Amino acid sequence: MTARQLGVGRPGSPRDRWILALILALAFAVRLVAVFQYEARHPNAEHPAIDEASYDGWAREIAGGQWVGKEVYFQEPLYPYALGALYALLGPHRIAARVAQCALWAVATALAGLLARRLFGRAAGFLAALAIALYWPGILFPAFLLKENLFLPLFALFALALVRTRDPASGPGAAWKDRGRWLFVGALAGLGALLRGNMLALLPLFALWPIARAWRLRRPAAPAVVHAGAFLSGSAGVLLPVALRNLAVGGVFLLTTSGAGTNLYGGNNLENPYGRASEPGFVRGIPEHEAGDWRREAERRLARPLDPGEVSAYWRGETLRSFRDHPREHLAILWNKLRLSLGRYEVPDDHCLYWDSFFVPIARVPLPGFGLIGTLGLAGLALFLLHARRGRRSPLVTSLPASFEVADPEAAAEVALVFLLYLGTIVLTVTSDRARLPLVALLAPFAGWTLVWAARAGASRSQDAVVRLALALFLGALAVHARVLPEAEIAEDFDERDYNLAVQRLRDEGRTDEARAIAERLVAEHAKSARARTLLAEIDFRDAAALARTPDAVARRAGRAKLEAVLARVEPLADEPSLNTRERFRAASLCAWIQLERGEWSRAQARFLQALAFDGESRELREGFVRALLGSVESRPEEEGRADTEEALARLRQLRSTASDDPKAPALEILTAQAEFLKGRAMLDALSASDEEKKLGKQSVQTALKRLQRVAGPQRIPADLRRRARLVAGAIQLYLRNWKPAENHYHAAHGPGTDPEADLGLLQAMLGSLEESAKSDDRSRGVVEADRLLRDLRSTDPESPLLEDLGRRLDRVR
Repeated sequence: MTARQLGVGRPGSPRDRWILALILALAFAVRLVAVFQYEARHPNAEHPAIDEASYDGWAREIAGGQWVGKEVYFQEPLYPYALGALYALLGPHRIAARVAQCALWAVATALAGLLARRLFGRAAGFLAALAIALYWPGILFPAFLLKENLFLPLFALFALALVRTRDPASGPGAAWKDRGRWLFVGALAGLGALLRGNMLALLPLFALWPIARAWRLRRPAAPAVVHAGAFLSGSAGVLLPVALRNLAVGGVFLLTTSGAGTNLYGGNNLENPYGRASEPGFVRGIPEHEAGDWRREAERRLARPLDPGEVSAYWRGETLRSFRDHPREHLAILWNKLRLSLGRYEVPDDHCLYWDSFFVPIARVPLPGFGLIGTLGLAGLALFLLHARRGRRSPLVTSLPASFEVADPEAAAEVALVFLLYLGTIVLTVTSDRARLPLVALLAPFAGWTLVWAARAGASRSQDAVVRLALALFLGALAVHARVLPEAEIAEDFDERDYNLAVQRLRDEGRTDEARAIAERLVAEHAKSARARTLLAEIDFRDAAALARTPDAVARRAGRAKLEAVLARVEPLADEPSLNTRERFRAASLCAWIQLERGEWSRAQARFLQALAFDGESRELREGFVRALLGSVESRPEEEGRADTEEALARLRQLRSTASDDPKAPALEILTAQAEFLKGRAMLDALSASDEEKKLGKQSVQTALKRLQRVAGPQRIPADLRRRARLVAGAIQLYLRNWKPAENHYHAAHGPGTDPEADLGLLQAMLGSLEESAKSDDRSRGVVEADRLLRDLRSTDPESPLLEDLGRRLDRVR
């Protein structure tokens, strides 16, 4: 057979280049349209979530100069470093990254086409390229800041480079050229391992590839061993610097990340019967918390601290133990993962493509997805395997016309093996649309071969070819279209995205009503869902807290009643033993903030401690606990609160040590000033205090005022924090009986309109000044102003005992 008869053609012919260029332009154009529609319409365009948020934030840090980092990698680092380099070059603009990813998909289209052309000829090459160009999930993926956009072309290039090592070099230095090819393949495999851990697991097998090939072809073993060494050198050249970096920053020699054991457990635990991308009940699934959650649970079970390598080893051991104890259940999980990995349903991970398509009109065009490409690709694999059995005794294998010959059957067999090996890594770990995406680059050439086979079967009218095609399509369709997930699981995938949207809307200014509408629907449809009920309770809490802080007395009472009702709804969830740790944590955290708002200091402390038992590193929870401590000190005799004040100061020192460049730093300064003031007040008011203690108390109070001055003055600090600093400084000056400075602070803190908090402090300062001053015109004006303030305050809180006392004092100085 000639090359023309096989349909291979001349790869460099102008006509072929034009056809390929048009396919690549189509691949880029449709994705570019999708990206601009995503930017304009999708709620996550400016609010990346989960892994996207992690990669985006990490890349911005890298672009800002933090190239080395401070911790052992938990996520594969190549994508955020590539993204960071792009941000450093063009600025941290997500649209630039998304457009670049459109180009990467065009490259993947070309590589899949070249691979198919090598295996099955010219026509299959064009069809495979067109399949990738119009692949429906691939229309959406460039809009996501996810590593698969880089891994797909790299994996396709790896497969193509692996196949091309079959062609021995010629001429001078041929042996060195062959070694260079294997060095390149090894480097590609190493880079792939820095994008997906699946490749790391396959490195030993790929290192043996040249030796296995030599054994199969009965070639000398010595050159194959050299090629294996070249492959390992290429991989080591990529991975060793990463391992040394991990050793330097974390004291652990890890080739890529510390997440291998957790990834294995995540897809092979009895909580996850389908092996999907979901987290156990003690992990939140948010990259910034994920590594810590896995570590804390492992340390809790072993009752000792663990380094990242030990954490990974623990979860790997737990997976193997579970396999030994429950082999039948784990075989069922593996079977489900295999079926999902080959099924038409795009199993969500960070994104649910079906949900995302609601916001991207071009993604609603009926383009070929895995239902078609997977069916044709698996059918092509079946056709190839049937054809490879020619000459063996089988009722299904008879002779076919020469036009059905495969251009390079040995290369096709190797690509099929790479497909099966990579599929195996997915089945052994976690399956999702992201995990199986690289397989499409290997299936597309076989899909193209199926279509070429169908055309040739029709042209030749070969009954045997038609029978084989029908059988192959039946097998492919059976694997791809058989239902795996129940409808309830699929509905839950959509609800998960709605829940995330509600959380995002809750964070957006002025969109609480949208969040409430989504949360109420989720609660109505899933009445027993603790997560949905906690979310709705959080929305109600925010509304109630806003009401409880308003000047209007009626609204304030309504807000307090609503806070009590919300607390009654969420407290049972925090103590419900049937809920997993994560859901109890969410409920306990919300209880703590509600009780803090209600001034229930001791109960708030207990709930904060319950939440901190799950996430002891949360700065928000640690700060909340300090607020509860200080609140309890202010409501108790000074001597009793001294220990709590010392604990608050110790916790604040820990928080401030890591918050120097954090927006939270001024708020922590204010809290520290409050704690130092309370400490100093306790010393000054103690009946048994010595002169030395009183001196230290005065120093502590003055230190608090100096801290507040640093926050209250600079315009770069947010206005609400400057106001808060003024209020605290005013309270300290009231205690010191420095009435005029107190008045000045409260005047500076006063916002537009009614401000009961500032008015109350101002009234107390004015009364103090009036009580100590002689009669004068200024004193008369002060009485009039104090009387006005008192009337305004009584209109907002007519039943306040404090205002009654202030009224009596005012009567005495009239």
